[in-house]
Amino acid sequence: MAGYQSVHGALEALEFYLKQTIPGELTGGTVAASVRLLGSADIQKPVTGNVLGIYAHRITIDDLGRNRHFANKGDEQGVPAGELPVNIHFLIIAFSSSATVEADLITWAMLQLANKTHLTISELASADPTWGENDYLSVLPESMSTEDMMRIWDHFDTDYFSTASYVAKTVRLRLGQTQTVNKNVKTRVFGMGEAEKL
Repeated sequence: MAGYQSVHGALEALEFYLKQTIPGELTGGTVAASVRLLGSADIQKPVTGNVLGIYAHRITIDDLGRNRHFANKGDEQGVPAGELPVNIHFLIIAFSSSATVEADLITWAMLQLANKTHLTISELASADPTWGENDYLSVLPESMSTEDMMRIWDHFDTDYFSTASYVAKTVRLRLGQTQTVNKNVKTRVFGMGEAEKL
């Protein structure tokens, strides 16, 4: 795992996974549902059509991983690079003008995320090649109070739609290489050249 693009790469991998698995009865015919990664600007205006939205509303530092380091690769030497582990808190939102489609979209997405709680390199590498072979992303339901949920929705310029809260753990961001500290200088030798002959 590497730099700042890893967070949006993880969200794109989640979007890609749901796009690949959405059933034909939801994407075909008059339903024509889609899966979309949404930003704050997208929800400032009404979302039209039948859409399962993925909206990251908060990113937090994972306290459990703050003291971990990445192992050195190949012939790398020195102090291993530290990591900044972050968790992505996101909502899945079923936008639809139909009550049945809204219910079907949110229920289908919740089932998909319950059946596959880990995204592995096969899903993640297509969106972000910096994921390592042994890296994975856990996607878990997250408890959120109705009050906290409504505070988020109060900022949206749209009516409320069925929403479920999740957290993606853990995106391991690589910190800059730690500078090695050399031993204290104990002696100094100054080259003075040859002594002059009198």
